[in-house]
Amino acid sequence: MQREEYFMRRALDLAAQGSGFTQPNPLVGALIVHNDRILAEGYHHRAGEAHAEIMALNQLQAEDLSLLPESTLYVSLEPCSHQGRTGPCSLAILNSGIGTIVVAHQDPNPLVSGRGLAMLRDAGRKVILGTLAKEAAVQNRRFFTSIALGRPHTTLKWAQDALGQVDGPRQNHPGPWPITGREAQVWTHRLRQECGSLLVGAGTWLADATRGGVRAVAGPEIPRYLWAERPLNAIDQERANREGWTLWSPREGETSGEALGRSLRECGQVGLLVEGGPRTLQLFMDHGFCDEAYRLVSRKALPEGGGFAPTTSWDWEPRAKWGSDELQQARLPKLAL
Repeated sequence: MQREEYFMRRALDLAAQGSGFTQPNPLVGALIVHNDRILAEGYHHRAGEAHAEIMALNQLQAEDLSLLPESTLYVSLEPCSHQGRTGPCSLAILNSGIGTIVVAHQDPNPLVSGRGLAMLRDAGRKVILGTLAKEAAVQNRRFFTSIALGRPHTTLKWAQDALGQVDGPRQNHPGPWPITGREAQVWTHRLRQECGSLLVGAGTWLADATRGGVRAVAGPEIPRYLWAERPLNAIDQERANREGWTLWSPREGETSGEALGRSLRECGQVGLLVEGGPRTLQLFMDHGFCDEAYRLVSRKALPEGGGFAPTTSWDWEPRAKWGSDELQQARLPKLAL
């Protein structure tokens, strides 16, 4: 078992290299091993490109092809069995002749779930399921949530000062008060990329001229949403359209909670990072649209008079520290995958 876990950890490490680039697909890593020698490796780079198993098969050297019947494929998620933008990986694995397949976690997608494993077993291949399954589920928690709940895995994030304020007084002070430093900003941009999409409240957007980009890290821009409980005026609506924001607002007869739930179900995203102000964050919390939460806590204090962070009953655990800034993560029962 230790041997299987060793190579599966490598598959998970490979999968992580695609973080922030594969949406709406999951993160997947794969490697082919013969007598403890890694013959080839691969991971899913981007949606529409080759899957991890195919990447690994394509990396094989000609002199190693004869070793495949006695080789083992380690893959962090069940190989697909259907034709999408790429061909079915289970069929490619069968055609390769690989004798044993070790899989961390079954794919929850109804198009795949169990079918890829059944195809391999029915063809007489040895299939081992469940090696580092919990670790694989945590890695693909956004994908799993989107399949199970029909909405994106929602992460809340905010920064607060030593007094619990998320902003200082705005009188005679243009723009937001900076709370955290450069390292925290880079982490935030990376989190935006990993989540795959971003939402802010219209109040925050109007007050701070929020751009919502990922300019501090390499990678493509992400979909951005504005939550507005009341309609924007024509000038602000034009600006939102020009900057590429998608507006979420209640329709006639809808409550804010109903509108938020509908918008989440309709957006088609796998993950969503919410960086709205306290009112928007509280709305997500009140309606149960919170799967993960982080806060950046600074030791410095802003001038009194600003807004305060949401009040929670969560336990917070330290995750990182940059100068006077500490990253904390909430312990939420939903994260016990």
